[in-house]
Amino acid sequence: MMALIRAWILGIAAAALAAAIFTALSPQGKARKITMFASGFMLMAAMIKPVIGFDFSVFSSAVMQYGTMGQEYAVMLNEKNDTLLKTIIEERCGAYISDKATSLGMENVKIRVRAVKGDGGYPYPYEVYISAKYSQSRKKALTDYLESEFGVPASRQHWSGADGN
Repeated sequence: MMALIRAWILGIAAAALAAAIFTALSPQGKARKITMFASGFMLMAAMIKPVIGFDFSVFSSAVMQYGTMGQEYAVMLNEKNDTLLKTIIEERCGAYISDKATSLGMENVKIRVRAVKGDGGYPYPYEVYISAKYSQSRKKALTDYLESEFGVPASRQHWSGADGN
């Protein structure tokens, strides 16, 4: 597109330069008037040539191609956005759960959260992997916390580590 505009501008500049040279070289009087008329006609032709020679089929195919590319980029952007949002939710939920486990007195806490996309299209914490040194009472407290605050039932909480009693 820019190449076409560049060529059009160069064509107008070349026609203007040729018109100036022809006008300057023509003798005074009727010959100069005819030269000026012909030069004006030449400039006008150079200006409207792209409109006359415009290929609408090429233009429409280019518009279609750019539209398709735009749709593909939008899909790609949505996929990357979904992945990023899922990662953020997993990391932040993991940090909250880790802080809660530490505040309950658990040691060597390592949390991994797996999020899945819900009915509304947004990810939510689906299951939690907990590795820590814990007692049964602390495990129960964190299990209840995960169920009430994050909606992760005990069946999707995977515990590993040592029962410290």
